[in-house]
Formats: sequence, C-alpha cells, structure tokens
Amino acid sequence: MVPGVSQYTPVSEAVGKALAQLRLPEEETVPTRKAFGRTGSRNVESPSDVPPFSTSHMDGFAIRVADSVGASEATPRELNLIGSLPLAKTPSEHLAAGQAVRVSTGSYLPSEADAVVPVEEAAVVGDRLHIVREVARGSFIFGAGEDVPRGKLVVKTGETIRGQEIGMLVALGIRSVKVWRRPRVAVLATGSELTNSMSARSRKTRNSHAPVFLAMAGAAGCEVVDLGIAPDRVGVILDRVSRGLRRVDLILMTGGTSVGKLDLADEVLSRLRPNVLCHGLRMDRGRVAGLAVVKGKGIVMMPGPIQGAMNAFILLGLPMISRLSGGKVPETAVSARLTRQWEARKKFPNFTKVVYLKVIRTGNETIAEPLAGETESMSLLTDSNAYAVIPEEVTSLEAGREIEARLLPGFSFAL
Repeated sequence: MVPGVSQYTPVSEAVGKALAQLRLPEEETVPTRKAFGRTGSRNVESPSDVPPFSTSHMDGFAIRVADSVGASEATPRELNLIGSLPLAKTPSEHLAAGQAVRVSTGSYLPSEADAVVPVEEAAVVGDRLHIVREVARGSFIFGAGEDVPRGKLVVKTGETIRGQEIGMLVALGIRSVKVWRRPRVAVLATGSELTNSMSARSRKTRNSHAPVFLAMAGAAGCEVVDLGIAPDRVGVILDRVSRGLRRVDLILMTGGTSVGKLDLADEVLSRLRPNVLCHGLRMDRGRVAGLAVVKGKGIVMMPGPIQGAMNAFILLGLPMISRLSGGKVPETAVSARLTRQWEARKKFPNFTKVVYLKVIRTGNETIAEPLAGETESMSLLTDSNAYAVIPEEVTSLEAGREIEARLLPGFSFAL
C-alpha cells in the first residue's frame, strides 16, 4: 500500500476529482492556414453560399428548359447563341427566351438558365444552337449553395480542424479562427540513477522514459517542455516542479512514486498544497501512480517502470490533456478478434487494467494478440500497436472474442 493511503482509489474517481479542479482551456485566434490540427473553440458557420451562383457541370450551353420542349432529331429547336461565359466571373448576362450562352465546366450561370446542354448533344451553325432533345430542369447544373448553404456549420466547437476544414474556411474567405490554446505539458524524470548521457561507459541508467512521454504528449497536440532529470532529493524535485508549474499546464513526473522510503512524489506534492491529491490507484499495473492539481494545473505521478508509466499516461494523462485541449485526444478504435485468452494478474484482478495488443489486418479480418511482459519491459510496448482498457469487474477475455482495440497517435500508426 502507498504510504498514508488506507485504500486504493478507483481510477475514474481520481480522474473525476482532478478534472473538476483543472483550469479550463484558454482561447486564441490563429490564421486559418495555420489552424491544422487545432481544436475549434467556437462554432463557425458559412457566411455565404458555396458555390455563390449556379455552376455548369459540363462544357456546353446554358439554356432555359422551356426552350427545349418538343425538341427531337426530327424537329430540333433553334436558339440564338449570344456569346460565351468565362470561368469564375460573376454572371452579368441575362438569358432571354430563345437564347443560349456557351459555358465551360465551372462557369457561373445567368439566373434565368435552368439547364446545361453538353457540347456533344448540340450542334452550332453560325450563331444558332440546334437542340435535338428535351432537357430536364437542373441538368448538369451545380446549384447555388448546393455544396455549402449559408449558415451551415463548418467547424464545430471541440473538434479537430483537418486539412479539408482549412480548405473549406479558405473557400469561404474566413481568414482566422478561434481555437483552444495548445496545452503546455512538461516531463520531469526523477532518479539519481538516471543520465542523459549516451556513452557506453556510463554506469548510470539512460533516461529512456522521458523521451517516450515527450513524444506522446507532442503527438496528442501539446507543446512539450523537457524539465530534465531531478535527483532523489525532495528540495530539488520541489524546485523543478514549482518552476515547471509556472510555465506549463500539466507535468508528467516519472519515477519517485513507490511503496517504499523513496516515495518522494507524495512528499513533494503535499508541500505544494494541492487542491486534489490522489495517490494509490486501482490500476494494474501502476497502482503507485497518482494525480494532483495545484492552482488549476495538473501533475501526473507516473511509476518508474515503463509499463506502469504508460498505463498512467493513458488512464490519467490523456483525460487531463483532453480537458486542457478543449476537445478530445484523437484516439480511435477498431474491433478486433482476440487470438488467445487473456487473464488478469492474480494479484490485482479487480483493478482497471490496460492490455497491450498487437493488431494485424489479415484479409477481411482484424485480429489482436494480447501481449504480456514484466513491468520494466520496453519491448512489450515496442511490440504493441494498440491497447484495450479493461474495467475492474472483468478478469478474463476468451479467445475469439471481439475487443475494442484503441489506437493513439504516437503509439499506433496505420495497421
């Protein structure tokens, strides 16, 4: 049991307490062309119709449908050809009865035109157009506002702006958009045994975990800050965390949280007088993880072993990043069939579990192999490309069962 904790707190309860105290996201304005990947903070509606005028789908001739009534090979209708319409020019011509105008694909049409005759279905003799069949109203016309009517919602609050939304905003002449500021997330590695040296002569442990979570936070759309390594001294860790909280919205703190004498994270955070402090969670692996909120800013205490740390990032860090982003981390899921049975660890079967998966698409089927390994095993994570969150009450999954395999930027790429 974590020192000072009489029982482990359910993950959902701890996260709920933290999110309730976390500072709300901040809004900023960015140029439309730089809004890719940002989260919209306000609804954006189309200020105009797209296209603004009815547009030709074909190279041909704009006409009035009434002028084609009764046309056939035997009795063609003849119309006066009054000229041509250039592309992307606001139509100024008026189309009187018995008249036609030459158009190209994409030409804006006179308001009186209600059909287009393709060039291959008509004949031109001098300044006369011969029509040999009746034409249906709306033929080969893309109506004004048919793509986007005025007032249509084109960016929704809380949704990520994709490349196609940027194109839409540019097409509508919208120069800037309101978005939520990217969360600033820092990673602090604690442990006197750690080093950033890559030298083979070093007798210390390479700081391999911090780069993982800097990359994961970046992939989740955050601005990342590396707070470096802090030795196992309360004063140093306290100083690093205090200075970090002045710069960022969330700190991911690796190591320093345990069930032994070196449980420094709890002591450090207690001195910061947090609004919320939950330490010791019903999470396997990673029961020594914790959450804190200090003056609206979050701290995730992540265990030193990589599997427990990744579990803490998924179950604790991501919900906080989502809240600070004003939207949702772009996590998706696929349904996959388990290739073999999975059993919860006997020590903590009724905790929330994270199962790492190797998901493969084979033919028309998606299969998932549940992986297992020691909590210190980095290779378990490098062999994975997805994961599943298993509720407290579920202790086993039979082979052949369909499971929701979650895919996360930075962790999962195309299957």
